Amino acid sequence: MSIRRDVITLFPVGRYTAPAFSSRKRASVFPHAPPPKFVLCTEMSPTFTRILNHKISLVFGADHATWLRAAAFLLFLFAFEAIHIGSGFRPLFEYVQEKYDPVEIILAVAYGAVAIYLFFILVLAAIASERKYQAIYIAVTALAVVLEYGYSKATGRFTNGLDVQSAISATQDQRVDAMMSFVDIGALIPIGVLLLICWPSGSEKARYGFRMFAKVVLINVIFYLHLANVNPAFFDRQFGDNSVGALFLTSAEYLYLASPIVTGPKHRQLVEVPADVPARPQNNIVMVFDESVRGDHLSLNDYERSTTPYLVDLKKKGLLLNMGIAVSASTMSHLSYDAFISGATPDEISSLGFSGINELPSIFQYAKAMNYTTSYFDGQMKGYWGGLPEDINYIDRTVTTKDLDSPDRVEDWEIDSRVSDEDQTTNQLKIWEIDRKIAKQVNEIFSHSIGNFVFIYKRGVHFPYEKNYPKTAESWQPVYHLKEWNEIPSEDERAAAINSYDNAIRFNLDAFFKSLAPDYQQLPNNTVILYTSDHGESLYANGKAGHGGKTRGEATVPFLLFGMNGSNVDTTFKATHANMFTTILDLMNYPVALRKVPYARSVLGARGSDSENRVFNPPPGEKVRFD
Repeated sequence: MSIRRDVITLFPVGRYTAPAFSSRKRASVFPHAPPPKFVLCTEMSPTFTRILNHKISLVFGADHATWLRAAAFLLFLFAFEAIHIGSGFRPLFEYVQEKYDPVEIILAVAYGAVAIYLFFILVLAAIASERKYQAIYIAVTALAVVLEYGYSKATGRFTNGLDVQSAISATQDQRVDAMMSFVDIGALIPIGVLLLICWPSGSEKARYGFRMFAKVVLINVIFYLHLANVNPAFFDRQFGDNSVGALFLTSAEYLYLASPIVTGPKHRQLVEVPADVPARPQNNIVMVFDESVRGDHLSLNDYERSTTPYLVDLKKKGLLLNMGIAVSASTMSHLSYDAFISGATPDEISSLGFSGINELPSIFQYAKAMNYTTSYFDGQMKGYWGGLPEDINYIDRTVTTKDLDSPDRVEDWEIDSRVSDEDQTTNQLKIWEIDRKIAKQVNEIFSHSIGNFVFIYKRGVHFPYEKNYPKTAESWQPVYHLKEWNEIPSEDERAAAINSYDNAIRFNLDAFFKSLAPDYQQLPNNTVILYTSDHGESLYANGKAGHGGKTRGEATVPFLLFGMNGSNVDTTFKATHANMFTTILDLMNYPVALRKVPYARSVLGARGSDSENRVFNPPPGEKVRFD
């Protein structure tokens, strides 16, 4: 009998084509027939044959010694990271523990298992590949470990795409190595262990080459680009991984969610110009956005130390309205600024992401729509670094450190991770002189003209705290002098570090307001001044430095109003950055009906009974309860 060459048959083949009889009946009918054989036709397509004969192996055909070494390193790295830096899968575990939905738990376990397996394959390839590919695997792992360990030791978490966005796009002068200023010597241990387990393979015949390298790259690209997309929806941006996976996810988040190469250029929504807008507004609005000032460290807010005696005196005279402790939009400067000038609420940040909120109209657009002359002062950078580049189109005057001091001004972060002695710097303007110079220039603007909207981003008290005041202004001692930006004082030294912080507030804040207006009894030209900070500080809570984390102190900021003497503002209302944005719109008299989105409540007319429980959005954007 002939059988078609391109057909797979499972029918018995032999001398006869037998009907489907039982074996006993068949023997009686066909006594000489051989037993049936069920086979696949061997003359099918060669390509299909190779596919059917291909063995699927979870270890890609590696021998026991190789995949056992890879598994051992994987277990070692997870244990080491859990002990040494406390990062890794911990955020994911904490997220899962709070969930009762079995579907979400299954998804978390599934994605975590895939991430672990992909890292296992990478290590497997590193052990058994040709030397040139082996070097690439080791280099990528070493880069991830060095970057992520240092960053995690300083901030308490691995990096994310927003960190890259802040470091790379913050300013043209800021270099990528700003993120690399954190160094952890412990990173050398896993790098050394990986080198040890890879080295013996040099005496063995390499099993993997380019094809394996291409597979490793492809599956990681597919998985982490996918994860960057689902992480906000499935895990509230809490997916954790090892250091290598964290670097891959960070890169994917930036490329997929933030990079203009992938997402395309972002543009803000346009703002409608009201039909009856005045030719010239009849007031001035000054928005002061401080740096790293924690609201509960102001004696104005009942702090035990006298850090703001001048402001306390103004309050006693009824010359300022103190809204008490307010809540910042985020705990990182770049993100907090972007959210503030966009008026983004915590819900909008959570749903749109920090990249998406930059498509909301900016406060500068609203100011120009109302015919204000707009100015932006920056005491930290040499160029406009926040929001979108197109924001400059709505700013009439930009003053940065290159204008305040010199284009040749050099900051510590532009050099390396070391902290210099400010008394020995070659800059013309000392750090502690910058904010006073800004205050005097802004005073000239609102004292001699009307219809101005001025945004001031102060130098403030960013760490290293002791660089924000001269040695003669040490009100509290001893002080702590940082030698490296990523340095974290020991538990015994933290009281001295807090002394440095309080000294900086005491020296900076009162002096700034004295320079901004010599008399708050009657600010000229109907000037109103609003004051807050971009975020607070951790003050080494949980052993972490600076800001960018999830502690309550990092979202604790002040909120003051000047030039509204006798106004009916209820200072018991619990405010946030989002409330301040809407308050500015009200001060501009921009019509409510023309506002693009349902912004938060303005403090003008709000009552204490209108207060709601507040939240903030630390990077990468999840909501954290404040009240």
